[in-house]
Amino acid sequence: MYSFPIQETEWIVKKGHASLSVEGNAFSGALYLTNERLVFIGYLLSLNRKYMEEVPLEHITELKLEKTFFIIPNAFSVVTIRDRILKIIISKRDEWINAINKQLTQIDGSTL
Repeated sequence: MYSFPIQETEWIVKKGHASLSVEGNAFSGALYLTNERLVFIGYLLSLNRKYMEEVPLEHITELKLEKTFFIIPNAFSVVTIRDRILKIIISKRDEWINAINKQLTQIDGSTL
């Protein structure tokens, strides 16, 4: 159901069901972390209209811990080099942050 093209040198590191909020729109779907990028696949109203958002890991400038309803620690924001902010709601948020930081370390030796 949730699928996206993967490059020859790319593999999936982590995946899970998630919600994405970006530019005033909210989507339900799946979040994937590959060794090269963060990918969200969701659907609008029906399964016929797929929505895909991808961020190359080297384009991530900041990861911010977020809360849903100001109390539930199940979200984080991704800030890109173009100052786009993607808010992701997902279970086991801290595991996701650690996995993203691990991939960032392998790319350029630094974490956020």
